[in-house]
Amino acid sequence: MGSTQTFEHLLKPLDVGDLRLKNRVVMASLTRNRDNVPRDNLHVPYYAERAGTGLIISEAALICPQGVEWTFMPGIYAQEHVEGWKKVTDAVHAKGGLIFCQLHHVGRVAHPGTRVQRESGQPVPGPSAIAARGGKFRNVPGAPGYTVPTPIEDPQQIIDLYSNASRLAKEAGFDGVELHNGNGYLPMQFLESHSNKRDDEWGGSTEKRMRFSLACLAKMNEHFPYHRIGIKIAPCGGYNDMGELDENGIPSEEAAKATYVPFCTKLNTLGLAYVQVMRWWASYDLMIEGRPRGIEWNPIDCLRPILKDTLLFGNSAFMPEEADEWIRDDRMDAVVIGRPLLYNPDYTEKLQNGSAVTLYQEQPGDEHWWYKWRNNDKRDGYLDWKNRTIVPTTLKTGDRLSLIHD
Repeated sequence: MGSTQTFEHLLKPLDVGDLRLKNRVVMASLTRNRDNVPRDNLHVPYYAERAGTGLIISEAALICPQGVEWTFMPGIYAQEHVEGWKKVTDAVHAKGGLIFCQLHHVGRVAHPGTRVQRESGQPVPGPSAIAARGGKFRNVPGAPGYTVPTPIEDPQQIIDLYSNASRLAKEAGFDGVELHNGNGYLPMQFLESHSNKRDDEWGGSTEKRMRFSLACLAKMNEHFPYHRIGIKIAPCGGYNDMGELDENGIPSEEAAKATYVPFCTKLNTLGLAYVQVMRWWASYDLMIEGRPRGIEWNPIDCLRPILKDTLLFGNSAFMPEEADEWIRDDRMDAVVIGRPLLYNPDYTEKLQNGSAVTLYQEQPGDEHWWYKWRNNDKRDGYLDWKNRTIVPTTLKTGDRLSLIHD
């Protein structure tokens, strides 16, 4: 990447509803596992240092106590969260930045053995009694995987929590909110047919399966106008045992389109701030029963013409040159950047001053998200995503080495 690169399209301002983003770099919702209540010494400087981006999407904030695999996730369901997040939003605004709060419910990928879930007295909820495959709860004795959830009797009770979380987010000074409808979490579990086998008004046809997500957005709209509300989707699946399947149980691009085309057609009518679309990325895929769980296709190009009245933010492993080209070619309106913003709080400043060559660039092997696998020879190894093989190693880090995800 040459230092003469201007990134004129990536650095161009963008109007998002009544907000003006100073550039088209959006900070991804990077879970950091720091504390349930945002801290002065951790969260405040972390977000303020990255206020040079056009928009910050906060790390996923739980809308109620949940026994999550990712420990020490922040919440947005109590007054103490408002007080913590208010210091964050004030610091971001003081630096001229904008910040949305990502609202989060993990659904079936919680665990009853975690302290939080035990103390809540509630079962792990899901659309249907279908467990996600994979996972590993290192905070539970024996490090078990995902459990079979208890079907949610009345989804409206959880939907109402999105209203409360949005109210608190507004009180905390957020500029908007985002519905986390990707990565195998509860709204996505309702949306996709393999995880939702209900025969009531919340399951069956695509129209019924999308009702949960649309109802959550409507509840968020009680406190923020739609042009201050975004949504994140992950049509390629993979992570948390997601991705639409064909009639033979094989991950299928056509099956994914059958769900996400009508869903995005409906989203396009709402006047949302944006739809954030994750493209396929090896780091979010899994190997289940000897084959990749995700679907390697390009949902951004597929959904762009459908979201003709809604901004599209592209996510997953974009480098600046590629992002600038995609924005130039009208394939997306902005790019969502994750890990490079951890290494470079001054990411946009480096794009502006010609020092983009100093940005971290992915090296051979970085596309591998480390796992400890047991192959036929009982050797520890990691999965080589490109070649779909297990490479022996002595790494002893457990299931996932990375402490972040977006």
